[in-house]
Amino acid sequence: VNSALKDAAPADWSHCLKARPNNNLNITAGPRDKVKNPLWLPAYPTSLPEGYSNFLTELTGLSSASKLYYRSSKTLKRCHNLNIKSGFDGVTCEIVHPIVPCNRPSPSAQAANFGNVVLVALRNPLTAFPSYHQEKAEKYHGAKEQVKFEEWISFRDQYVGNSTHSPLFQEWKEFILEWRNMEPYYVAMYLQHEEWADETIGVELVKKFAQVLSEEGYPIQYHGDELACLWHKNIMQPAIQKKKKHEDESRYIPDYTAGQKDFLEAELRKFVTELDNTRPGDEQLKDILNRYIEDFK
Repeated sequence: VNSALKDAAPADWSHCLKARPNNNLNITAGPRDKVKNPLWLPAYPTSLPEGYSNFLTELTGLSSASKLYYRSSKTLKRCHNLNIKSGFDGVTCEIVHPIVPCNRPSPSAQAANFGNVVLVALRNPLTAFPSYHQEKAEKYHGAKEQVKFEEWISFRDQYVGNSTHSPLFQEWKEFILEWRNMEPYYVAMYLQHEEWADETIGVELVKKFAQVLSEEGYPIQYHGDELACLWHKNIMQPAIQKKKKHEDESRYIPDYTAGQKDFLEAELRKFVTELDNTRPGDEQLKDILNRYIEDFK
């Protein structure tokens, strides 16, 4: 659970009821080769907030702004779905590769169809692994409640591993490194899950996020306080409601053995030392990893 949600004093957002978007957009469709290509948004499972799609669509004013990218499925939305009115494809293209392999050309082979900028969504392994397990139970097994504690322990000990090896951590790390190193792209921003629903940092995150999109040529309808209100409506409020729901259900907090924690912390420290500032975003990534290390104390 985000500590900011647990301890934050309630703020007054009543002024947001009067907030209105900037609708002074002058977007016209151009020739197909002039259409703005979407940006890759690789996201480790459960790293994006639930309201991300609505937030992005309102932020840009583009319908179907957020696309899912699973090359192995023909039934899910594709990233390239021309918005006839605006001349834009989807803004960000969500993908969980390499965790879910691409059965068609890899992202690096599709550079002509995507912007060079990449936005990488990640989450602290301590909460990412149990959330991933819960998400799979809901999606593929129809679970309506939190998985039983015994099921989490079984999953944890099989996949999180022990004091010498963690298959899930290796997968988490390789996911980040693959996109960090992927040419011809570069990471413009790492989107830290824990910051989205932080009463203070969350607003700064979405400001930087909107700036990246603006610099890439996407329309931004909300600025300043109106952007903060948009964040509060689409990101913060759903997070608060979800937290209350979990409290009402008396959900347990998934834990780890001391050996597992020691190993994960050591691996995070090792990860920090391996980042040599040769790729864009390395400093931000190291800052995020160091904050994750602090959570072990």
